[in-house]
Amino acid sequence: MATLPDGLDWDIRAATRADLSTLVALRQRVGWSSGGLDAGFATVEAGRQLVLLAESQSRLVGACAVTFHVGGGRGRAHVSDLLVDPDWRRRGIATALLDAAEDAARQRGHVECTLDVDAHNSAALALYLGRGYRHHRPAYFPWGPGYTLKKPLVQRPPAARRPFWRFWARSDGS
Repeated sequence: MATLPDGLDWDIRAATRADLSTLVALRQRVGWSSGGLDAGFATVEAGRQLVLLAESQSRLVGACAVTFHVGGGRGRAHVSDLLVDPDWRRRGIATALLDAAEDAARQRGHVECTLDVDAHNSAALALYLGRGYRHHRPAYFPWGPGYTLKKPLVQRPPAARRPFWRFWARSDGS
């Protein structure tokens, strides 16, 4: 549980199908479509996705989803649908949801996390870039351009380097 500057407590928890109606209401408050949410819970129930909810005083104030992919010998998580009620923005809720999504991915052994963002959403871009995400590639949505951002979730040890003089050594050792 975290306490906001105005003294209100809030917490983050995993969503269940029973939360669907309140999640639909939150998406409508922020002007997003709610289509496909019911079907989307099949991936939650199959363990391939986690939907996180931020609540304060039994009111849903934020949410995000993290989908878990495995391929090429390493796991990648994808964060999507990060949203915060307009009345609750600028209080650290989006940051806490993003941190919780990354923690869930790390706990499952994933080594990187991606997310998509609209090119015009400067507040979200600032949040993501400030949290260590970097531009990976352009993205194109039906409503306009955007970016796919990527962040490593584990620190990799630096690659072993040969001493400079070894690059100039001849193959016969001289």
